[in-house]
Amino acid sequence: MPGEWMPKAADLDRASKVRDELRNVLASEAFKGGKRAQDFLQLVVEHTLAGRLDSLRERMLGAEMFGRPVDYDTANDAVVRVKASEVRRRLAQYYGGLEAPPVVRIDLPPGSYVPHFSFDAPPQAASGPSADAPSSLAEVPPARRSLFGMSRLSVVLTGLALSTVAVAIAIFIWRPHPSRGPIRSIAVLPLANYSGDSKQDYFADGMTENLIAELGRISSLRVISRTSSMTYKGTQKTIPQIAHELSVDAVVEGSVEREGNQVRIVAQLIDARSDQHLWAHTYDRDMTDTLQLQSEVAHAISDQISAELTPAEAAHLNRIQQVNPEALELYMRGMQQLNGVVPHDAIDYFEQAVDKDPEFGPAHAALAEAYGWAGESGRMSYAEAFAKQREEALKAIALDDSRPEPHVQLAFAALDQDWDWATCRNELQRAVAMSPNSTSAHWSYAQYLIRTGRAEEAISQADIALQLDPVSSRAHMDRAYIKYFARRYDAALDDLQRAARLPHTPQEFHFVLGDIFVEKGLYQEAEQKFRELGGPHATGHLGNIYARQGRVNDAQAIIGQLKQEIEKSGIGRYEIALIYAGLRDTNKAFEWLERSFENRDKGLTYLKIDPCLDPLRADARFQELIKRVGFPS
Repeated sequence: MPGEWMPKAADLDRASKVRDELRNVLASEAFKGGKRAQDFLQLVVEHTLAGRLDSLRERMLGAEMFGRPVDYDTANDAVVRVKASEVRRRLAQYYGGLEAPPVVRIDLPPGSYVPHFSFDAPPQAASGPSADAPSSLAEVPPARRSLFGMSRLSVVLTGLALSTVAVAIAIFIWRPHPSRGPIRSIAVLPLANYSGDSKQDYFADGMTENLIAELGRISSLRVISRTSSMTYKGTQKTIPQIAHELSVDAVVEGSVEREGNQVRIVAQLIDARSDQHLWAHTYDRDMTDTLQLQSEVAHAISDQISAELTPAEAAHLNRIQQVNPEALELYMRGMQQLNGVVPHDAIDYFEQAVDKDPEFGPAHAALAEAYGWAGESGRMSYAEAFAKQREEALKAIALDDSRPEPHVQLAFAALDQDWDWATCRNELQRAVAMSPNSTSAHWSYAQYLIRTGRAEEAISQADIALQLDPVSSRAHMDRAYIKYFARRYDAALDDLQRAARLPHTPQEFHFVLGDIFVEKGLYQEAEQKFRELGGPHATGHLGNIYARQGRVNDAQAIIGQLKQEIEKSGIGRYEIALIYAGLRDTNKAFEWLERSFENRDKGLTYLKIDPCLDPLRADARFQELIKRVGFPS
């Protein structure tokens, strides 16, 4: 074509090598899950190979890559700079992990969007200040020096080619974008760890969780919970795919970089319906201001989508918060344990955190949750666990009454320790009102409702929790638990089957499955589950299975084990009552229920709904016991 730049054979060979290397880079672990970063790097490399250097200006990239209008404000809209910084970090990660130098290395130098290709040369550092840093602006872009070893003039497009490119860009820029409706639902994807140390993943995950919690306070917005969001960590799925699975209008993605006591968060807001970037910003803060930073990001996002804030929500997002950096570090390590498979290890971290910073409310709330878990699971005596749960919850509320988490913990401490049903109900209703996007608050309220016999309302709350946590195995398991107590065993089993197809199945899954197997008469399968689980609660249900099967000696042997457990931890009285109920020894069953009552056993809060106690319900003593435990009418 007349006027078109025709590279020499050597240039074509080098361009081919660049494209081969580009394919290696884009397919690498460093770029895994970074669809936008992949697209950005491919775009700037192809523009450079074709000599379209004028297309590599920030404004042009903003229009072509992110759908910005040609006259958008680049000073306040950092979307191109943010994505370029991410690409630089990913390139540094990729080349830093190679055992041998590549034939050609692709770099995106600071201060420029024109990639540089090094052939058989020492690697050029890919890391550095972001493109918007003042010190970078004075650097001479590599494209002005050489490309493929050729002079600048040899790659400048002819007038005809420039005109063609200009017309093409103009057509793209002035093509009208479809108008978007209001954003009423959002998901925060796991923030990428750009600290260069995989051991810092817990910190990036903690920052993600905190941002979700802050956004979740906005009642006019549906915010997907942490557990569902975290399933997309490292995913290769596109933003529209993720949004479809979560049924959301928009997605927040970004990164966290930590160096010493300095933290950088890069956040981007994407309209998932059009895959169009709406906003991006970089935040640099000291670790002491990390909590306030999360509120700032949440407030900025709410402004971008014009979310309606109540006065209380606005005040919450505008409040000043500071935290001891060491306490924050310990808190986030504790949250990693609490959200993982060994929650009991979290207690030590949280205790150290509150020692470092006694004014750190979230750490007190998390410690309350850890103590509650220890009591519920039988790893700590009920009296000790629930007393400490209550104490820490009250401390957290005294420090910050606006968070839902300590109210949830206070609710269950009141119920499990004192059978204080009114306080439990009031605190849970308050938590739901404070944070309508809190899966924990809805699930906890569902537990209260099902224990009081209000099955339909409980299932409704579990449904809401699942809408906020749609791809979480725990959310499906929790709803199955509610349906089990509602005697809807087939529906509960369906939920468990869905949970089993999702990642990170909780250990409690097997307890609920064992319970359902028992009620469906699958005793052998149930026995296997409870044997594998161990602990006083599972042991009690194992004894109930033996009793139902008429295996009296085996059931009596379990009773002996539980009596030893009572001596050791104080747990097991209610479980012995379950076994005697299975043996149809009514008097013995009531004897151990009475002992449970005398010791405030939290098992009695399940009196109204536990299927294992069904053989006792016709006895007048059972209804009298329900009254004495104080169940609301």
